[in-house]
Amino acid sequence: MSVHNQFPLLDPKSMSQLPPVALKALRVVEGTLTGLHTSPHHGQSIEFNQHKEYSPGDNIRHIDWKLYAKSDRYYVKQFEDETNVRAFLLLDSSASMAYPDGQEEDRPSKFRYGAILALSISYLLFRQGDAAGLFLFNEQLRNLMPPRNRPSYLLPLAQTLEDENPQGATALVPVLQQMAEVIRRKRSIMIIFSDFFVDTEKLKPLIRQFSAQGHDLVLFHVLDRDELEFPFREQTMFEDLEDRSRQLQIDAHAIRPYYLEELNQYLEQIKRMAHEAGIEYWRVNTSEPPEQVLRQFLLQRHHTRRRIR
Repeated sequence: MSVHNQFPLLDPKSMSQLPPVALKALRVVEGTLTGLHTSPHHGQSIEFNQHKEYSPGDNIRHIDWKLYAKSDRYYVKQFEDETNVRAFLLLDSSASMAYPDGQEEDRPSKFRYGAILALSISYLLFRQGDAAGLFLFNEQLRNLMPPRNRPSYLLPLAQTLEDENPQGATALVPVLQQMAEVIRRKRSIMIIFSDFFVDTEKLKPLIRQFSAQGHDLVLFHVLDRDELEFPFREQTMFEDLEDRSRQLQIDAHAIRPYYLEELNQYLEQIKRMAHEAGIEYWRVNTSEPPEQVLRQFLLQRHHTRRRIR
């Protein structure tokens, strides 16, 4: 059985296990279509716009009971002061995300795991009438697929991910500088899936900038269990996936405590950076089932939104 077959990018069975809650913005967003999110333009218009079929998480006060009596189905009224969101999904496709190399049947590569999360979130957004776009990156943005709100858009997104071959180095800082030009000041959800092998001090001001501009930012820190646990015990040759010329043979057992100490300091830096900027941070071990990670993400976001309303 191949890893691709064992870990399909979009698994209907896994999706059916997700909680029946909507993926809503935690901050005020701007959009052009009617949707699930609060508009920043209060008081401009509260006129009825259209109906949509009820889904868990919708406001039950907006159920049209007259329409229910006619159709025996629940529909909610949507108003002009509700707006849909644009979600920009940024997936790291640098060479380090190819680990492990695809021959491991018990877990996918970091890239494929991130792709599963990104495509699943896109599916949820399309299902609730929101727009999702995909941006792959290494040293720069590549394979740009701008946000669309058509469910049929899921197929080209999936094909782009299947065709991608992670390569090159990671350069998240210039990539986010490019993204600032793409989204400009229109508030959006931006979700980044990466192993974040970057200089956190250089990344910090950009993260704060996006947060200060009102963007709803989420970081999925995707790591393999080998990176988190360093299970190696013998003399081992390590190779830099982003620069194959860099190789180092070490006594893995002797270096392990020093590696784990450095790793924990680095992980704490990333987590603290996100906390100080007021953004969501999720550390993900690719040994965890993707649907379990998504379930925790959706439920926590749902509960957080209820607290801040």
